[in-house]
Amino acid sequence: MVALRSRRLERLFAARLDSVSHTQVTALVDNQVTEHYDLDFKRGLYGGKDSDKRDLAGDVAAMANTAGGVIVLGVDEDDQARACAAPGVELSDGEVGRIRQIVSSLVSPLPTFDVLPVPSPEQDHHGFFLIAVPRSPNAPHAVLVNNALRFPRRNGTTTTYLAEPEVATAYRNRFTGMQSRLDEATRYEADLIQRLDTSATTFAIVTLVPDVAGGFTLDTKTLKGFKDEVLHKDPFGVQLGHTVWYRASVGSGRLVADDRMSGKGTATRLASELYESGAGSFAAIVANREAMVPNAASAAVSDVDDEYLFNALWGGLRFLAQHARDRAAAGGHATVRASIWPVSNSLQARLVQSRRHFRDQIGDQQAERPPYASAVFDIDGLAEDGEPLIAASAVLANGIVQHFGQPEALQATTDGTIRIKYWHHEVQQRVRAVAQGGAITVTEEIVN
Repeated sequence: MVALRSRRLERLFAARLDSVSHTQVTALVDNQVTEHYDLDFKRGLYGGKDSDKRDLAGDVAAMANTAGGVIVLGVDEDDQARACAAPGVELSDGEVGRIRQIVSSLVSPLPTFDVLPVPSPEQDHHGFFLIAVPRSPNAPHAVLVNNALRFPRRNGTTTTYLAEPEVATAYRNRFTGMQSRLDEATRYEADLIQRLDTSATTFAIVTLVPDVAGGFTLDTKTLKGFKDEVLHKDPFGVQLGHTVWYRASVGSGRLVADDRMSGKGTATRLASELYESGAGSFAAIVANREAMVPNAASAAVSDVDDEYLFNALWGGLRFLAQHARDRAAAGGHATVRASIWPVSNSLQARLVQSRRHFRDQIGDQQAERPPYASAVFDIDGLAEDGEPLIAASAVLANGIVQHFGQPEALQATTDGTIRIKYWHHEVQQRVRAVAQGGAITVTEEIVN
């Protein structure tokens, strides 16, 4: 799936960018579409000279530094920047690789972008290339020009360069934006906590905030579709079969789902809030204190099951990323925060495993405040079962279990490999089935 989602450009092409046809590109000429801040026409391919390579790098960086956009290779423009001809270009995998290599070697930091071939129905190796670049939260992106770094941006239909004070402002905005998204994630997490019944349950909470917000219309049709998608479904990474969504509704500017049988009370095992921007928060049970002591309110410690924790992070990331990508059309990267709640001096938490039919503590520390972890991931990589999703789950799980003195989560690696020995024998077959469907490597590795 293409990282750039732009309603303006999708209306212009009459299709999503990853499904644009040859006819829809040639229609730009018929309609005399004009270049804009997010649309750039090039008659041919970028050449092999150093200056041509710098032009390619500069055009991609300028889109990333401004508002994102599409560079169309194979469409010519007239002196008023209107599409006037569509001679097309030669298409090949080698050219896709060359474009990627040039951008990666000349632009720092490397922005997210896609190179999309649009072949002619008559000639598979002839057509157009769309270079689709989303606005980057990591801007400003620099291009190496004559041994110096320059910072291009789109100014209408042309490319200009940031002055030194503008570069300083852009760097401040980058770091301010990162902190702002973390603050936003913390706020969404706090809102979801208000929906949780923590009298007997300890939850893992995952919150995702797209770096570039999307949007969707919250109406009756959307709610009906949401109910069809989630009700009576188990959202864990590997289905447990007894933890499902029973209720789906709306709040102010958000979709809401939880495990309540009615609108009364608070959620005891599952809850989520999904915002119009594509952000969302997800909570799932990782400890049932009623199973430990008859009066859960008097429990002094929560036993957080390491397998439940990993499974909840896996499912929560996938659930939130699918909302961001498929419902809110948010692309690119997202800032993610994960935590365990509630944890305090009076209700501490320890990490346990129960694969051998009795609970063993893992790690040598008890948490006295909520463990948490945060990271930035590609939304598309989180939205489907695959090694990127497993790797992201491992990154967050590692950050959380280290609060307990445990160096890493044992269920998977940060390379996206599943360690099957660290899953309960009753779910190993389901783990293997999901792994096979997502082309995820499964290993028999034992960690010493």
